[in-house]
Amino acid sequence: MTEKSLKIKKSLLQTKLKRQHQMGVTYKLKIQAKTKRKKLLLNSVFTQAKWLYNFLIFNTDKAYNANKLETVLVKVGDSFKERQLSLLGSQIKQEIGHRLIDNLKGISILKKNGSKIGVLKPKKFLNSVPLKQYGVTYKLDFSRNRIYIQKLCSFRILGLKQIPPDCDIASAVLLRKPNGFYVHVTTYQEKKNISTINKPIGIDFGVKDKINLSNGLKIDFEVPESKRLKLLQNVLSRKKKNSKNREKIKALLRKEYQRILNIRRDCQNRIIGFLKNYEKVMFQDDNIKGWHINFGRQVQHSGVGTLKSRLCSSLEPIILSASEPTTKECFLCGNKREISLSERYYICDCSWRIDRDINSALNILKKGFNVDPNHILSLDWAEVTPVEWKTTWRILGHSPYIRLSIHDEAGSSRIYP
Repeated sequence: MTEKSLKIKKSLLQTKLKRQHQMGVTYKLKIQAKTKRKKLLLNSVFTQAKWLYNFLIFNTDKAYNANKLETVLVKVGDSFKERQLSLLGSQIKQEIGHRLIDNLKGISILKKNGSKIGVLKPKKFLNSVPLKQYGVTYKLDFSRNRIYIQKLCSFRILGLKQIPPDCDIASAVLLRKPNGFYVHVTTYQEKKNISTINKPIGIDFGVKDKINLSNGLKIDFEVPESKRLKLLQNVLSRKKKNSKNREKIKALLRKEYQRILNIRRDCQNRIIGFLKNYEKVMFQDDNIKGWHINFGRQVQHSGVGTLKSRLCSSLEPIILSASEPTTKECFLCGNKREISLSERYYICDCSWRIDRDINSALNILKKGFNVDPNHILSLDWAEVTPVEWKTTWRILGHSPYIRLSIHDEAGSSRIYP
């Protein structure tokens, strides 16, 4: 091996050892491209990335050496014309080639597993461009709140103060969305225990109340389709196909969908930020996708499935099997009985009476830690402490799309706000 190869191998080994004590955090930064020239420049980057990706689909043998391509053939009408990749750096072109290779490998694995899947087709739009290496492909200027992208000019950027000064900045992705241009920057930070509430929490996902906690707190969040979205859909249905007015309405529709998605994502971020304050989080592996059959809109408008997958990647929770009888089982005595959806309270022969969802959350907490129910009750794990309520209100109480309610031992509920 050459001296350069040995240095690279040593550096990669040191980085791998360092990452074992770090966690990955991605920050979303918005690019301010106010002039027509800068908007055109950014749009041209995505156009050239699309040209390269579509060219490599039909020339897969060149995907491994995509960084050496300076021109590609692009279909214009019935003929092919040569186009220059003047705005794509060599590392960007290399990452686009690797992206295609990964897609082909994924399709190959799915076919081997018996899935019926077609072939890769050319893209009409490509809305993400990989920025591989910090300091080469892109740079961040924290003093001036600007970003410099290779072969492009510098842009003013919003949200740069989110990134802590002591973190390691890694790769990024340049994104084009209906409401503007963004950069998602991946960083690595030292693992820190930020929990301020010294107890674990059990979560039971539901339809009426999306999240039911073992301390009696219920969190409901739902962002339905807006009136503007329905109006734009009606206007779109009256426009002629392939007309300019139809494309304008489509652009407005994409922007409105993005606005609703941002609100749902904000609700999810608040809930994840709140649950990070607990020592440990546990929930059951419910088949939320199957809930769409009977409760389609209620589940879809909240994004419970997305929240569940994000909790798995963010909090390292304890996950119970879906076969565990958490709803049928009495938390106090362990007796099991059938309970229908219309029964909102679990009433047992042992005089235990509680909301059915809170009973499930307590069972999840009991089974996750394998402790005695009386021990859980004596430790105040089944109650909302003042510290919990203060943290809950600080993070969740100021969102108009989140509703909080507390169920006490008597079975009554208080709704906030």
